[in-house]
Amino acid sequence: MVRGLETHQLALSTVGQNLSNDATPGYSREEVNMVPTAGDEIYGLYGREYVGSGVDAASISRIRDIFLDKHYWNNNSQKEYYNQRQQNYNFLENIFNDSQVNSTDVGLKSSINSFWKAWQTLSTNADATDNRINVRNTAQTMCDKIHDMAQKVQGQINTNYQQLQADITTINQITGQILDLNKNIVMREATGGKANALRDQRDALVDKLSKYLNINVVEQSNGAYAVSSNGSVLVDGRSNLQLGVQEQNNKDYGITDYNIIFKETGTIFSPTGGQVKAIQDSVAEDKTYIDKLANFSAFFLTTFNAQHQEGYGIDGANNGEGTTDTNFFGDNTVQYSWQYKQLDKDFETSYVEVMPGKNATNKEKVQLRGINIINALNVSEKIMGPDGINYIAAKGANIFTGTQNFTDKNGNPVSPDGYTDHNGHQVVPGDCVDADGNYVDYEHRIPANNGTAGPANGDNAVTLSNLFNTSLSKAVINSEVRKVSGMAVAADGTMTSFSPTQNDSLDSFYNNSMVTLGTNANVTDQNVTKMQAVVTQLENMRQSVSGVNWNDELTNMIKFQQGYSACSRVLTTMDQMLDKLINGTGMVGRG
Repeated sequence: MVRGLETHQLALSTVGQNLSNDATPGYSREEVNMVPTAGDEIYGLYGREYVGSGVDAASISRIRDIFLDKHYWNNNSQKEYYNQRQQNYNFLENIFNDSQVNSTDVGLKSSINSFWKAWQTLSTNADATDNRINVRNTAQTMCDKIHDMAQKVQGQINTNYQQLQADITTINQITGQILDLNKNIVMREATGGKANALRDQRDALVDKLSKYLNINVVEQSNGAYAVSSNGSVLVDGRSNLQLGVQEQNNKDYGITDYNIIFKETGTIFSPTGGQVKAIQDSVAEDKTYIDKLANFSAFFLTTFNAQHQEGYGIDGANNGEGTTDTNFFGDNTVQYSWQYKQLDKDFETSYVEVMPGKNATNKEKVQLRGINIINALNVSEKIMGPDGINYIAAKGANIFTGTQNFTDKNGNPVSPDGYTDHNGHQVVPGDCVDADGNYVDYEHRIPANNGTAGPANGDNAVTLSNLFNTSLSKAVINSEVRKVSGMAVAADGTMTSFSPTQNDSLDSFYNNSMVTLGTNANVTDQNVTKMQAVVTQLENMRQSVSGVNWNDELTNMIKFQQGYSACSRVLTTMDQMLDKLINGTGMVGRG
């Protein structure tokens, strides 16, 4: 009965412990494991008997389901991954926002459309000064918008990396604390019993760690946790690995990249989940949108410039016809071309190749990628300079036979299927002919030498404006422009290389990019909602096992109180029996 009193008193104390920690984060309810003690051996009338000697508390256990914990850690890692990706997508959507602010279009699409409309207006009246100024101004506004957006994406990448470094510091602190708890738990449990409070603290730290990394937890035989991520053990009962970052300058994106390494070995660590992995994936995603902005810029430096060179301005050069071979964007002393390199079916490396012109001081070829393409995109100094609007090549020179039928001034029909000109030259689709229907080789397409196009007729402005919303595969451009654009066709008719806009129109390429951004952001939003529901459900399940239930605890309190009272009553009864035996039975009881 004395053991019964002590055991029930311990059980009541445990109930009090549970009730007092009802609101303590990470607390796991405890219960006393009661076991009967070994019986005492006595000899009776019929031989040897064993009489129970009471009850004992074998241990005080935490009520915890390790399988629910593992599910929680795994899904919490996924939830935090999508939460971080959602934040990054929200920022990208703000950068590429094409909605209106105070009834004003603010996005890149608006700037591109304004530039396109300016060319359409110029094509109807190519002599008008206001039209030419508008083309130049909207062009520079578009360039400034692209530069600003690229800088904001760079800023987001730097913000992500700052978050990464902060997360690495937090991870090292958590694994260090888990190591200390591992050592204390092993030491305290070496002589029996369970260090339940320390175990709760350790599990709370593992919960926190699962926010940053995908983790796997194995409890070792001595009670220590071995926590690993992607096959690498971060902490066990004896040591923990420290994570760090390794800087790497990235000139293509104008940023400093950071790799995660183990400080002890210098080897790269690659997580597969959690907030840290989300940051790495977000940085990679941000770079793709710098690449998209670079593709927009490359379109203007290569395709647009090449077609602009096909026309001529109103500056009076070329026997009064005007200057041709002028870059609208970038450096006017160089030739930009798109070089498409397919390394395998899933990976390509493309760049803008800068070929020095005859007036260039630097005669070396240069390759531009990423942010360097964007930085090169500005209206050329020649067009921005004094009388620069006169060099805007709105006028068309020769007739391109790619997709059109026409009749020369002698009344001879010309077909894009091919024909023989007046000089006996076989003209094929894609060649240029002058107004007389005669073949004009590319070097002599300038109207001062061939052709009789009227003053400021705006033909080239029409072609340039069509490039905004016409697939390059269908656009009326000659083979030289296609070559500069990076397009090439194999003998069987299949495309072997592609322009910066994947041979699509600039408008379609931009719209497809924005649809991709919106779709990915929407899918991420759905995953956040789904994973939040999963983690909430798992946490509720964990609480149903480990959480303190007042009804259960009060029921246990009454049960253990009654047990304590019953043991006390037995002792009282035994005391009464002994008193009767000793004091109420005469001399017999006193012997």
